Amino acid sequence: MITVTAKAFHEKLHIETEEIILNGPPSNLTGNIFIRNKDDETLFIRELPLSPSAKGNNLPKTAASFKFTTSLKAGEEKMHRISHQLPSNTPPGTYDSIINVGGKQKKVKMIVQPNIQVDIHPLTIHFAGVIPGESYYTQLSFTNSGNMPFKIPEIKHVTTLDEDYLCKATSLAMREKGGEGFTAMMDELTKNIHNQMADWAIVKLDESGKILQPGESIQLHFTLTLPKNVDAQKDYFGTVRLWNKMLSYNIKSH
Repeated sequence: MITVTAKAFHEKLHIETEEIILNGPPSNLTGNIFIRNKDDETLFIRELPLSPSAKGNNLPKTAASFKFTTSLKAGEEKMHRISHQLPSNTPPGTYDSIINVGGKQKKVKMIVQPNIQVDIHPLTIHFAGVIPGESYYTQLSFTNSGNMPFKIPEIKHVTTLDEDYLCKATSLAMREKGGEGFTAMMDELTKNIHNQMADWAIVKLDESGKILQPGESIQLHFTLTLPKNVDAQKDYFGTVRLWNKMLSYNIKSH
């Protein structure tokens, strides 16, 4: 078996198509390539040489090779699914490169799609001491890991849930109305949930409205204010959606 790399033996291959098209977000550009082994030995293809195009729109920084993980028996040809990874902050657009293989240059067109992605740490925060109307404060690390500017959203209110409210409400409903059938039990369950559920908690991000450029990181100043009808003897939890990330909080009474 011969290993094909960007520096050796790629002349033993032949690519049928004149242009290879990859499409997707920067971290997962995918496409197909029809490739043939011209040699009389099995080839394991690890990488092929990649270079900037003399024409067209080049990437800010072109990788020196295109990664593969496939093998071809002598004379074998097949359609191979390929993928390529660019820096996550590569701007949307169409970029041109060249693969040198079999003594010929083949065009590579990379169509980078807009990709909004954020990273938050930590995703779970904890506070101690349940006090009606009290405000709790912490800081979060926030990164725009996509390739588009991202505006920190404004969050107005979130749920405040007693950790045992659903089990308790169901248990009481079963005890009180379980013998009267499903409808009566569900009516009682709904009433119990309504009576025991706390009002909305208020969440404030001091940085709401700030626009982060791709790759930019900041510290978010996060404030959570409990509603006044929480029970100081109970534990509470809730979730906060920040774009596609779910931030959860827990507040223990003791």
